[in-house]
Amino acid sequence: IMDKFKTVRTYDNSVEANLAKNYLIENGIEASLTDEFVGEIFSTAIKGIRLVVPADQYEEAEGIISALSEDVSDGDKSEVTEILEDSEALLNGHFQLTSGLHSQQYIEKIKVINKPEHVETLCKMLADNLKNYDADIVIGLAMGGIVLGYEVAKSLGKRFAFSQRKDGVMTFRQGFDLQPGMKAIIIEDIVTTGSSVKEVVALLNRLELDVLAVGLLVDRSGGQVDFGVPTIPLLTLSIEAFQPDDCPLCAKNVPLSRPGSSDRK
Repeated sequence: IMDKFKTVRTYDNSVEANLAKNYLIENGIEASLTDEFVGEIFSTAIKGIRLVVPADQYEEAEGIISALSEDVSDGDKSEVTEILEDSEALLNGHFQLTSGLHSQQYIEKIKVINKPEHVETLCKMLADNLKNYDADIVIGLAMGGIVLGYEVAKSLGKRFAFSQRKDGVMTFRQGFDLQPGMKAIIIEDIVTTGSSVKEVVALLNRLELDVLAVGLLVDRSGGQVDFGVPTIPLLTLSIEAFQPDDCPLCAKNVPLSRPGSSDRK
C-alpha cells in the first residue's frame, strides 16, 4: 500500500506539518500526516512527521511545497531584520506585552509604522508572499494592522476592511460590505499568543466569510501560534515570555514598562 504514497517532506514540528498538509489539501492534493504523535513532546516529534501524498500527485505536491517554502526567503528575513534595527524597534528591558505576559524583549511597531518607506517595503513583501491566495478582501486589525492591511490590499488590488474592539468585543464598523462566501486574508503586525487574530477568524466565520490565510509582520511565538489556516510571517522569532507570577525579571525588581496599546495579541 505504501508504494501508492510518497513522502514529500519530513517535519519536526506539528504546527508546520499541519500547515503544509492543509495547504496541499486546499490545492487539491490528498495529503496526510504519518507518525504525527510518535515521540512528540511540546509539539516536537522526535522521529519526525512525514507529509505523504499519492504517488501520482507527488510531482505536483513537491512543486507546491517548494513554492510555499520559498514564500519567505532568507533574503526577506534579513531585510526585515535590518528594517527593525534601522527603526530602533527592537528593544531590551522588562516589558508587559499586550497579551499580559512579561518579556525581556519588545518590538516597538510604532517605530516601524511611522516610516512610510519601511511600511511600503514590508507590505510589498507580505503581498508577494500572499499573492497565490485568491482573496476578495484583506482584513487589518486595529490599530497597527490597519496600516499594514491597507498597504497589502493596495498591493494585491483587493478590497480592504478593518476590525476593532467595541466594548471589549471584536467587531466591524458599519459601512464595510462583508458578504457571506467572500474569501479573506487577515493581516496583523506582531503576535505572541495570537488571541486577537483568533477572535477575528471566529468573527469572520460567524459572518460566513472564508479565511484563506493570515499574514504577519513578526511571529514572536517561534512558529507555535496556530490560527487553523496557513500563517505567513515575514519574520519568526522565539522570544521567551513569562506569566507575571513566574517572571524572573519581576523577581529581580527590574522596572516594568507597559508599551503598546490595550489590544490583546
